[in-house]
Amino acid sequence: MLKSFCKYVVYMDAAQTEDELEIVLITRKCFGTVAVLIAGIVAFTISFFNDCAAEYSSAVPPVEVHSDEKGDYVIDRPFPQWVREDAAGEVNTTECVKDARIPQWALPPAVEPVRCAALNAEKTEMWAATASGVIYMDLAGKRKLYFAGRRWLPDDDVLSVGVDKNGDAYVKTAGGTGLISRRPMTLEEKALYFEQIAQERHNREGMITNSPLKTAGDVNSYYLSDDDNDGQWTEMYLAAECFRYAVTKDPEALRNARESYSAMKKLLTITPVKGYVARSVLSADKCPGADPERWRMHESGKLCWKSDTSKDELIGHYLGLPVYYDLVADDRERAEVRTLIRDLTDYIADNGFRLLDENGRVTTYGNLDPEWVNGPVGRLGDQGLNSLAALAIVMSAYKITGDEKYYDDFKRLITDHAYHRNVMKEKEISDRFQVNHDSDEMAALGFYSLLRYMDKSKLRDKYILEGLKRLWRHDLPERNPEQIIIYGAFAGKDFGLDKAVETLMEIPLDLVEWDVVNSGRKDIIENRNLDRTGEHQSREVLSYTETRTMRWSENMYQLDVRGGGRSEMVPTFWLLPYWMARYHGMIRLPDADQAVGPQ
Repeated sequence: MLKSFCKYVVYMDAAQTEDELEIVLITRKCFGTVAVLIAGIVAFTISFFNDCAAEYSSAVPPVEVHSDEKGDYVIDRPFPQWVREDAAGEVNTTECVKDARIPQWALPPAVEPVRCAALNAEKTEMWAATASGVIYMDLAGKRKLYFAGRRWLPDDDVLSVGVDKNGDAYVKTAGGTGLISRRPMTLEEKALYFEQIAQERHNREGMITNSPLKTAGDVNSYYLSDDDNDGQWTEMYLAAECFRYAVTKDPEALRNARESYSAMKKLLTITPVKGYVARSVLSADKCPGADPERWRMHESGKLCWKSDTSKDELIGHYLGLPVYYDLVADDRERAEVRTLIRDLTDYIADNGFRLLDENGRVTTYGNLDPEWVNGPVGRLGDQGLNSLAALAIVMSAYKITGDEKYYDDFKRLITDHAYHRNVMKEKEISDRFQVNHDSDEMAALGFYSLLRYMDKSKLRDKYILEGLKRLWRHDLPERNPEQIIIYGAFAGKDFGLDKAVETLMEIPLDLVEWDVVNSGRKDIIENRNLDRTGEHQSREVLSYTETRTMRWSENMYQLDVRGGGRSEMVPTFWLLPYWMARYHGMIRLPDADQAVGPQ
């Protein structure tokens, strides 16, 4: 009854649990016991309505988590992967019945009216046709999913639907007949499928980024272009391939990692200033790329490079290069990485932890210095993130080069400027004025880069790991596998592994950035606040079969996107958490249950 009621209420904007507690504490301090009772009622009401909105339907069966002395893990067994396929020929299907009764638990449907509905042969599943898509209902598990848009259908105007003997749905639309099916697939098989896509359509001489499409939705019409954060995205792919190689010893993973490492080496050495890293590189005939005012011609006349490098790039480089150094590089490459890291770190540290461009000006997002970080601008949002980036930079340099001066920098940033305290409160500071999922992803990557090189200590556990824990706890409802796996690498147990694996399973194989419209659905409750870009967002993250294709730097709550099918997302956002989980023993094959990485 409560769940049914929750679907129809209109409720206030809810605070997080920690904020609810803060309401009570502040009220007690300021107004006394009577007001505390009122604040308690407010906090309870917020929790009540949060619980009402906390439901979502997973597109896959529940994931079973096991645990041993190494930590929590799942066994990679086949799961039902939702796919859209071509509907070829006539097939016998069940009838789509008009005036079919939708079960009470499934009300309201995502869209209305329902034109007709069809059961599968076992009468355990129902599919409902509407003028704006098709709705799937698992009658036994009481789960429902909404399929709409070109990712799933030829047209949203669904005339009827029928189910064949295999449980596949044949959806007749105004634009033709589509087939929505489930195919058994393991996570490893999905990973290898995405690996092939990354190499075939997203590899620009080792730089791995999104690919525009000349013809909407036609992945064969892809072409390669530069990206504003070529360094960050490629370093994340590089790290994924390093984890893959450490686990599998697959020569393809080694080849991929070395090619992307070579591309990153080019970024780190192409500018005229030793230690200043470029955002991207293009051949002269393709210059300038996007943001033409940022491109500079190399002295050879054969290449151009992109300036105004940001901390996004730095966070990427201090993730990918150290992981490559530790897991893949041979002796020659390790010497190269030591030089690259030393030059980059010296350039940042010697300039007072400011990233300067080729003209000696601080880049737009290059302030990691104490004056900025602990000043009025830093406290507005990036104080914690930039503190984390600076600490990860010097700690990585210290561990890779062995030079004590970097550890001295590390200690100075803590003792003189309290960077560790900023890091502990990174999520709280970041969200002071707006929620920026890009900052959340950079923070998660920065935490991984720093924590993997820190020994257990009060500093590590009370401040750095605590900062990651606060980020993880706040964002856990998003079921973001990248953040969950990163926290799990240090928590070991009880970190939400089932939610991370469910997301990896739910994400569609189709990575084209189609239009996705979820606003106006009757079965969800929208957040009355728009996101930082002015877009409508939900109170909870929907199943990842229903959301847009995106990186984890983007807003998972966003309801609508107008991608138009004009580009394909590079699958690094899936591959990095998967191979990291394999490396840390969180996802294990049925016959190989040992972790590879440090435990």
